[in-house]
Amino acid sequence: MSSEASTEELITDANMISESPTEALAAFEPFVQWLLSASEDDLASLPEEVFSSFEAANEVGGGIEDGANAKSSDSTQQEDRPSFGNAIKARLALAEAEGELETAWDQLSCARREWGMLDDKLLALQDESDENREYIALLERRIIKLLQDRDLAIAETYTTEKQIQDAEFFKAKQQQRRQQQEEEQRKARVASALRKLLLRRSSDESGNSSGNESPTAASSPKYTEKDVQRLQKELADSKVAAAVAKAERDDRRHAIRRAERRCVELKLALAQARAEEDDLQTSIQQLTHARRNSVGHLQQISLFSTAALPLQPPPAPTAGMSCLEMEEPKPVQFDEESDEEEQNPGAFMWIEGDSLAPPCQSDRDVVSKIVEIARVTPADVRPE
Repeated sequence: MSSEASTEELITDANMISESPTEALAAFEPFVQWLLSASEDDLASLPEEVFSSFEAANEVGGGIEDGANAKSSDSTQQEDRPSFGNAIKARLALAEAEGELETAWDQLSCARREWGMLDDKLLALQDESDENREYIALLERRIIKLLQDRDLAIAETYTTEKQIQDAEFFKAKQQQRRQQQEEEQRKARVASALRKLLLRRSSDESGNSSGNESPTAASSPKYTEKDVQRLQKELADSKVAAAVAKAERDDRRHAIRRAERRCVELKLALAQARAEEDDLQTSIQQLTHARRNSVGHLQQISLFSTAALPLQPPPAPTAGMSCLEMEEPKPVQFDEESDEEEQNPGAFMWIEGDSLAPPCQSDRDVVSKIVEIARVTPADVRPE
């Protein structure tokens, strides 16, 4: 019963087994089915030659199986060997990539440190620019004060020249009037004296012709002496008036000479003020040029700091290196009020014929270039 159960189990297992993988094995399928379904009596009734042939076949099959197993082990070893080589190459490539990542991370750290130094230098340049701006404002105030003084001097010169012209015109008119009055008075005195002399001569002739002595003839010499005294007095008065007029004329001449000297001094002061104005205009132009250059350099530095911002840091290396947390430096913004130098982010800057170094160049060269083009000292903006 146990053998029948075992054979039934073998049959069911055989039925559950899938078809033979090869045609050579499929040829033994009927024999295998008979062998599984045969009873013990049928198997025992078989001749011994069959069992010996089965044993030889088993030995040959074992050898074949051993050879197949050996071949399969060799094939698996051959398959394992390239996979092992690929794994070693992959690990070496991974180690090399990690090394390159660590090197890149170190370079990024150095670049960040140099970037911090660049920010400090930019702040120093901004402070220097503020100082230059204050110095320029001070010079502008001085220039405005000098221009105001020059305007006052010009106004005083114009007022003085106008007063001199008015005084000369008034004195000329007054002198002309006095001369006319003196001439009229002199003519009147001469006419009165001639009239009196004629009257006196006529009276003397009439007295001599009559031959009679009269009280008028006796008193005529008295009138004659009075007339002479009056004429002498008038002559003395005219001489005094002439002396006074001469003194006034001398005073006027001295006043005119003083006014001329004052006018010459004012003209010299005006010429000096104009020369100072020219110097101030030249210094203003130089200061404006220096201010535009400094503002342009600072704006170019601001554009560079904005364009050269570092990208996001790469992930930490897998070899266990800790990620360095550093703040990204912010670009320095310069609030410069310029008319001509407006920021133009679309057009990258060109300085003295050479383009400013992009971020891919060495950081030392970049820093040295920025410091070289942004070096503005108070001596650069002072007037010569």
